[in-house]
Amino acid sequence: MTSEVVVMNSLAVALAADSAATVSDGIDNKIYNSANKLFMLSKHHPVGVMVYNNASLLGIPWETILKMFREKLADTEFETLEEYGLKLIEYLDKNTYLFPESTQGKYYLQLVETLFRGIFKEIRKELLRNIFENENGQEPKGAEIAKIEILKVLEEWRNKPNAQCFENDIGAKLAGKFSGEISDLVTKVFDGLALGTEAAAALRDLAILVVAKDEILTESLSGLVIAGFGRAEFFPVMQIFELGEVFLDRLKYRQPKVEKIDSATTSVVRPFAQSEMVDTFLRGVNPLFEIRMIEEVVSLVVGLPDVVIDAITDLTEEQRTLWKEKILPHSSGAMSTFVSNLEKHRIEKHLGPIRQAIISLPIDELAHVAASLVNLNSFQKRMSFGPETVGGPIDVAVISKGDGFIWIERKHYFRRELNHHFFRNYDNRTGHIDTKPEEGEPNGE
Repeated sequence: MTSEVVVMNSLAVALAADSAATVSDGIDNKIYNSANKLFMLSKHHPVGVMVYNNASLLGIPWETILKMFREKLADTEFETLEEYGLKLIEYLDKNTYLFPESTQGKYYLQLVETLFRGIFKEIRKELLRNIFENENGQEPKGAEIAKIEILKVLEEWRNKPNAQCFENDIGAKLAGKFSGEISDLVTKVFDGLALGTEAAAALRDLAILVVAKDEILTESLSGLVIAGFGRAEFFPVMQIFELGEVFLDRLKYRQPKVEKIDSATTSVVRPFAQSEMVDTFLRGVNPLFEIRMIEEVVSLVVGLPDVVIDAITDLTEEQRTLWKEKILPHSSGAMSTFVSNLEKHRIEKHLGPIRQAIISLPIDELAHVAASLVNLNSFQKRMSFGPETVGGPIDVAVISKGDGFIWIERKHYFRRELNHHFFRNYDNRTGHIDTKPEEGEPNGE
């Protein structure tokens, strides 16, 4: 897993990322603490990129993809930051060199299998629940439960918006092309369940919708955070992409979200991937605890009038019902006011001052804030009993209009003094002359 943070004000943007990467074989997980997630997107212009969730796209590491794109980009400069992201999407879309047809088909079938296994898991849960709750000892009908669950998932997918990045018939074309393989997956995943015609047809429809809809399964989702400055921009901009896989040569992605510093938005703090502790810092309370607290208060406020009225012994049942109906709207209104006032107080007394402080931070302090917030997530994982899915060295970079992309903290997997050839090659590629770089010069990333 990953913890990444972006902090922006009018002066610069700071990016920080941990180094933990989880590798799974479907049964066991292995965590490495040396993954690279933060890169220059251009060696010549003030643009950086962070990667979260998946470390690869169709088996090709994002580190490789981004460095190939960076080489192709060379010294090309765009007027706006958003054009860099769109150029990267253009590079990935219809790229049969990186993503040949056979690889696309392989990962499509893996995606369909992942969806099917998720459905089968829910069917098993429902079967077990029915067995434990069955009082007459009769076993529930597995095929009927499977049909209900499959049709429920199908309805959920049908209600999702369509993908906007390519034609909707791509899903149908793929499902038709791999109809035999999909039938084999149905048999493989739902082994032991006598699925009827309707359930089997629904699964085939799902194999279409998993491509055609805007939804991207977590298992196939790659997040890209591109930040920096275009040539015409003097305030930093951040562009957030969520990408799926490549289907019939077309890259699946959601419409990017853009956040920028301007007269209305003077500072930004944005966590990505695992963000529990960052959210706690920004909100002043753990989000899960806050939800539970509000649920308990709602239960108290809505339920207390019933308790009070039921305790009055000289009321008739009709009078009790009448008083409850009169009081309930007031209880609901009071609860809405409570939540609204709580949020107003948070913004004015907690989040507002944090944002105000970030507005005036110098560049080095921006970097410190970003690194500290990632470290909070790392510390929380270390103090919990679960796996440490956030950890390792924290890479930190700042990007400003005047100085460009500057590394503040950067791990190395090799010793600098043994690899002068690397820096000579780097200097030759970027047009520098010095063949003996001093400490602190670029490391080629």
